[in-house]
Amino acid sequence: MMIVRFVLCFSFLLAAACGRKHEVSSPASQPLETINAAVKTNAPTASVTASAAPSETNGPASSTQSPPAEATAPPPTNIVSSATNAPGAEAIPTPGQDQYQQALTLIRRAGGREDLETGVKLLREAADQGNASAQHALGVCYFTGVGVAKNPEEAMIWLNKSASQGNANAQFKVASLLIRGQGVPKNEARALEMLQAAARQGHGEAQYNLATLYATGRAVSKDAKEAATWFRKAAESGHPAAQSNLGVLYASGSLGETNMTEAVRWWKKGAEQGQPSAMFNLAQALIEGKAVEKDFVEAYKWCNLAADQGDREAAQLRAALSTEISLADLGEGLKRSREFKSDLQRRAADEKENLF
Repeated sequence: MMIVRFVLCFSFLLAAACGRKHEVSSPASQPLETINAAVKTNAPTASVTASAAPSETNGPASSTQSPPAEATAPPPTNIVSSATNAPGAEAIPTPGQDQYQQALTLIRRAGGREDLETGVKLLREAADQGNASAQHALGVCYFTGVGVAKNPEEAMIWLNKSASQGNANAQFKVASLLIRGQGVPKNEARALEMLQAAARQGHGEAQYNLATLYATGRAVSKDAKEAATWFRKAAESGHPAAQSNLGVLYASGSLGETNMTEAVRWWKKGAEQGQPSAMFNLAQALIEGKAVEKDFVEAYKWCNLAADQGDREAAQLRAALSTEISLADLGEGLKRSREFKSDLQRRAADEKENLF
């Protein structure tokens, strides 16, 4: 019998290996509440999603939900406001944009403390001119201590300034701080407003966390339909844990009829980003031949990768598989695992250049 795991943890709280399992016993439609009742989670560790340096994107996180990685992503195309009241009007550069870009270059390529401090100084100059991206970046610098002493209160000031201008990254980080009362009094109602604002702009992490709020009933009335809607949006924007969850919703019939083809498709997307629950669910589908041809070698690869991230159930499945396949297949599975890890590390290294 196939058991699939539904991830239900707040990524802005960095819950390690948070998950839930749901036993799929029949193709009959089962509501999201049924899945919710089977939740199995670990205690979350409070941590803002801002990584070692600020991130400027409304897109999904590039790192996986696996512990202890934090979600980061590349910066967006530079925002340029344009005059639209006359045909052929030239674009008007955003105030402080030159200083902002110079700051990004300095901090990303920092050779030492001096570069970081100069970068922060340029960020402040741009932020003082009202540049929302610079305000967000400066807030993250204050929160993480990049080029300046850590100061959560000062971080909140700049993040709020940026959020008030509609910066989705800042809105998401403000929500992250408000829901935990970090650097500001706890305010779940306003956190929800900020999260919704960022989610409506297509911010994948915000969409995923909003879905989780609706699924758990935290800060908002529990609403399975809204949870499914936002999990889908987050999955479509590339969020790996949401992709894993959307697969579970299809497998359980919570979105209508059971659709294992769609379930496997979304698990594969999440697994390819390194999400352990997606790997575990995909491995089971490969073992049982659910909407995909049976492939024990590929299943071993995904089990091994998930187990290496501390997934105990994947480790148990890996051990069981190792007794069922030949030594040659075992070696091939390990080889595929190593190749995937190397590729994932290369992608992470490329994305590290865009941590702002």
